[in-house]
Amino acid sequence: MATKILTVDDDPGTRDFYEFVLKDAGYTVQTAGDVETAIAECEAFNPDLLLLDWEMPGGGGKAVMIRIWQLLDRKVPVLFVTGTPENVNVDLLSGRISILPKPANIDTLLSYVDRLLT
Repeated sequence: MATKILTVDDDPGTRDFYEFVLKDAGYTVQTAGDVETAIAECEAFNPDLLLLDWEMPGGGGKAVMIRIWQLLDRKVPVLFVTGTPENVNVDLLSGRISILPKPANIDTLLSYVDRLLT
């Protein structure tokens, strides 16, 4: 069974980019454009990794991470991809969390994803 990645970003072009790159790399991908959709999709999809934008309407990436961790009762690894990495204020010891500045190139994105999944 392929590794499952839930990507959440309010920009449709960014979601399409992640979906194309990750599927091409062999991952199963589900996308969401907002916090509520991400939460609704999560339980059935049961992702192995969350790829989140930090700043989104409805609570942002940190809110998605916390709610999904509570919903799944486990700390799924998280990759925050953001144009404002200096604003990310999560306890990096709370789980396997990485921060990648936007724009992310394909090789760097896949490197971060691979590292979080191993």
